[in-house]
Amino acid sequence: MQDLEGYKELMDKMLDTLPAEQVLSHYAPEQRLAGLDRDHQALALPVEVLRLLPEAYLRSLSPEVEAEIRRRLRQN
Repeated sequence: MQDLEGYKELMDKMLDTLPAEQVLSHYAPEQRLAGLDRDHQALALPVEVLRLLPEAYLRSLSPEVEAEIRRRLRQN
């Protein structure tokens, strides 16, 4: 079925209609972050966990990721 013409486009359209939580529920936690670099793994953490990260760790992230995490912490 995956070899059929248009399969990828159809799946992309279907997945775009689903909430992220529903899509991610089909993957084990370790699979959800597989392939992400360290900075993007940090971005995937919930705010409750971000609050626990040491200041030195936050400063070690790329400036863009650090800024986004600090923005999320301020909002929550």
